[in-house]
Amino acid sequence: MRILALHGRGSNTQIFTAQLSPLAAHLPDIQFDHLQGTVRHTEGNWSLHTTAFSRLPLYTYYNPLDPRSILQTETELEALIARDGPFDGVLGYSGGAALAAEILCRDVARNPLGLVSQRPFRFAVFINGASPLRVFRLDEVDVDPSVEFDADSLVEEARSMFLRPSALRRKEGVSVEDQADHEVMLGMLERCRGMVLRDGTKFISDGEFGLCRFERRRDDGDDEGEALIDVPTLHVRSIEEDETNPHHGLHLLSLCDRDKAREFHHEYGHDFPRGRVEMMKIAQLIRETAEASVQ
Repeated sequence: MRILALHGRGSNTQIFTAQLSPLAAHLPDIQFDHLQGTVRHTEGNWSLHTTAFSRLPLYTYYNPLDPRSILQTETELEALIARDGPFDGVLGYSGGAALAAEILCRDVARNPLGLVSQRPFRFAVFINGASPLRVFRLDEVDVDPSVEFDADSLVEEARSMFLRPSALRRKEGVSVEDQADHEVMLGMLERCRGMVLRDGTKFISDGEFGLCRFERRRDDGDDEGEALIDVPTLHVRSIEEDETNPHHGLHLLSLCDRDKAREFHHEYGHDFPRGRVEMMKIAQLIRETAEASVQ
């Protein structure tokens, strides 16, 4: 069995291999194929592994403020899956989970009646999954030209995230060329304006592309609407931030088919879960999720 492994934002394959090694030890029949991002990222200070382990540069998969960067990464990953797959499943951590979810959401949107066996992955494991981003061309959607909204709050939210002191730390031993330029990232966002689709979805746009989070559109009444991810999923997350920051796992869970979703809660916030007993339980749940995808 093959699982595509996607690391978190501000990491690399060396770090992620170490993080996954306790799980891999309990899953000897599973091959984890790691894919490293190529967009530079600074250190931050929230993760035990990124601050203390690797001296190599840290990466993410795309600039989350640039629709073209996101779309290019998604397109290239779909091509890699077609060329180097098939992969039975995908395991993503934080930003890597968001990218995996984007691939699955895009596939369901293109082929809503597809079988689980026809999806890019038959199952998905999301660890502290960030919310997936939705990118679209304006000429492919129904925009309400009479409505706009002030996007300044989104710019400030992004500024506080990407220009906070911890995000500006320079990793020791890494060259300037391998550090991210956050001012360039935010400059892209500040050129955008707020727009609204006719279904009420708010998004930001550079005039050619739109960018927002994937949202599950509720039908009239109490129905949650159709799931955007219909394969079996495992959500390994901390519930401490469910109210203060649902975009560290809770929102991603809401996009999935709840009848096919399993959960494991840990106490390490947004850091990678650890502990011998915890890793054994997560490994068993990964196996159960994989088995559910072939039933």
